Amino acid sequence: MLSYKEMDNLAAVEIVIADRVSTAEFDQIAKKLESFIARHGRVRVLEIIKDFEGMDVHAFWHDLKFSLRHLGDFSRCAIVTDAKWLALWSAIVAPFLDCEVCYFRPDEVEKARDWLLWPEGAVDEV
Repeated sequence: MLSYKEMDNLAAVEIVIADRVSTAEFDQIAKKLESFIARHGRVRVLEIIKDFEGMDVHAFWHDLKFSLRHLGDFSRCAIVTDAKWLALWSAIVAPFLDCEVCYFRPDEVEKARDWLLWPEGAVDEV
């Protein structure tokens, strides 16, 4: 299951991933995200992963192709998860990304939102 929320005024999206992701679900969200990127250029993404059980083989392939097409379109990614394998995966792909990535525990969703939306020191200045 995927849910998707846009924050146009902040050029940011929030995606919640839970259970198993189908190809149809992935393609629907990818289409929305591509339109969002077309409107805003580089965007910020908050990805909240809950009880993720995987995705269809075709969804995985579509995800890989989407990611390769949009390597330079993300400025910050906050990932909320307790899955340790994601840290390993990000270490492998990090050299190919022009994006700040930060991981947060499931109980740190608000901290992840703050990091995603407010550059260092901006919160202190407000």
